[in-house]
Amino acid sequence: MKREFSGTVPKDPGCPEANEDKFAFSDDGKRLALCDGASESYDSKLWADLLARRFISDPKVRPEWVAAALSEYSAAHDFQLMSWSKQAAYERGSFATLIGVEYFGEHHAVEVLAIGDTIALLANSGKLIRGWPFEDPEKFKERPTLLATVSGHNDFIGVGGFWTSHGRTFHLKDLEAPRLLCMTDALGEWALKEALSGGAGFTELLSMQSEDQLSELVLRERSEKRMRVDDSTLLVLSFECGLKDGLPVA
Repeated sequence: MKREFSGTVPKDPGCPEANEDKFAFSDDGKRLALCDGASESYDSKLWADLLARRFISDPKVRPEWVAAALSEYSAAHDFQLMSWSKQAAYERGSFATLIGVEYFGEHHAVEVLAIGDTIALLANSGKLIRGWPFEDPEKFKERPTLLATVSGHNDFIGVGGFWTSHGRTFHLKDLEAPRLLCMTDALGEWALKEALSGGAGFTELLSMQSEDQLSELVLRERSEKRMRVDDSTLLVLSFECGLKDGLPVA
């Protein structure tokens, strides 16, 4: 699995340090995680970063996995030194989405875990094949399930059928030029609409070469009211899918 592109555009171009999207990519090229921290949270940027890095080190999301992330988040804050207003915000919790990608080269397959409305779109030769966790842009209007620093909100992880509800396996062996685009919600909603309508925007994302190019696209679509104003992150992955006529195919 190769990272062809990574870039992010903050909701406020004048305040890039407030960007609450975080991603991580493993050194061996087998795992990627993208998280979107919820803006109403106390410290969602840190929470998103912790979740992304934890998936890279351990992709088996389960109650113990979340508990370890919660311990790390708690250790980063001194509750007693907070003002009363910050204590109240801290107790309300931090929230974030998660797209976790793991590539299994021997099976020519990629597993995608999705919690929330961060999205992964599989393309082949420039055309949309499928998306996860959904393929209908209207789904972005629904309230997403999020990972939270309030443990009671994470009970869905321990129930039976968690992977069935939140995971998908994309098989790549019959695809000539597969690409996986991982995006946070504002960009993902726009990209899905473009792909389904045959617009040029989806192809434009696949051909991204620089973060400046992504910024130009996002700011243009925001100004035309075609994209919601929010932190917008794009990751594009390619895959070596084996051999065809004795030659490697990417």
